[in-house]
Amino acid sequence: MISQLGRIGVISVSILALTALIVASPTTTEETALNPNANCNYTLIKSKTLGVDPSFWKKFFKHWIPFVGSSRSKMQFILFKRDFADCGRELLIGDVENLKNSGFDARHPTRIVIHGWMSQSKGSHIRKVKNAYLSLTHPGLNGEPPRYEDFNVIVCDWSKISTNVNYFEVAKTVEDLGALLADLVRHLHLEANLHYDDVYIIGHSLGAQIAGSAGKQIQPYKFNTIYALDPAGPQFRDQTDEYRIDASDASYVESIQTSVSFGFEKPVGHATFYPNYGKNQKKCYVYGCSHKRSHDYFVETLTSPAGFWGPRCERHDDGTWILLLSDGEFRMGGEPSVPKNGTFYVKTYAKPPYAMGHRWQTEPAPREDEDENSTEE
Repeated sequence: MISQLGRIGVISVSILALTALIVASPTTTEETALNPNANCNYTLIKSKTLGVDPSFWKKFFKHWIPFVGSSRSKMQFILFKRDFADCGRELLIGDVENLKNSGFDARHPTRIVIHGWMSQSKGSHIRKVKNAYLSLTHPGLNGEPPRYEDFNVIVCDWSKISTNVNYFEVAKTVEDLGALLADLVRHLHLEANLHYDDVYIIGHSLGAQIAGSAGKQIQPYKFNTIYALDPAGPQFRDQTDEYRIDASDASYVESIQTSVSFGFEKPVGHATFYPNYGKNQKKCYVYGCSHKRSHDYFVETLTSPAGFWGPRCERHDDGTWILLLSDGEFRMGGEPSVPKNGTFYVKTYAKPPYAMGHRWQTEPAPREDEDENSTEE
């Protein structure tokens, strides 16, 4: 009979073998046949094997297996435009020829999207943000002309670092990653005549902190707008403005704060929106759901005819809120951004589409099974 120690040894070897297989496995012919984007190096569509995405797990296990080595590349920048909306092109800092052949066009607005910790560019949320922007270049459902000719949508992939399960070590890299992003924008400015005021950065969680760091390091120039989607709170809540995202990082900084465990309670930036009071989101019963919901809301701010509207509000340390209804309503997010100052309350539906438009003040209170309070955080 195999001893208990022997069983543990067999299991350990099996796990290591499976891990090595995932790290080393190439794309198969079958996968290529099933996935029309398999030959595209920079598609945001996940390729799954046995229900998992090998590209994510390869990076994840590289932080655990000492004999696998790490890449020097910390962050990749992938450009998407209307004419190549599904197969992006990598931008290389300092490579002028690469930039000339990329299709980047400074006449079009530039929108830079950054994912968060334990995520990657192939996450569905990043793909939805990219698609939402490019959808604005298509004719409307009733034949209305496109709102925009085109965008430069640049997706930042820093998953070679973000897939490290040690959040606190990952948080230490924010300044370095912000410097890389600032270098990219300088490169686009110098070699392609990009105007800094045409740049919006959309960052989720630690991605929002990276956006803020880039904003600090691009000075004396300023980005037009930073949309901070539930900016990461742990390791940053008690920091001074010098070491976390704040209003000085762009001409306009708007924060959409949807959770308290992963995000911030106190306001961040020029305008801070608190959907459903910013603590727990409706129908969120899984840990982390409220944190991710900021992505869903932001996508709808770009595509929803109704939009998210709400009044200014005052939040007090004892947990009470005062809604200043007499000041009117203000729209959250959107394209283009509309600068405002203060803190704002927004009410949402419990399921997609979340946007209530101007109807929220007349909506009945949620039923017991749709209570805004969840057990998530």
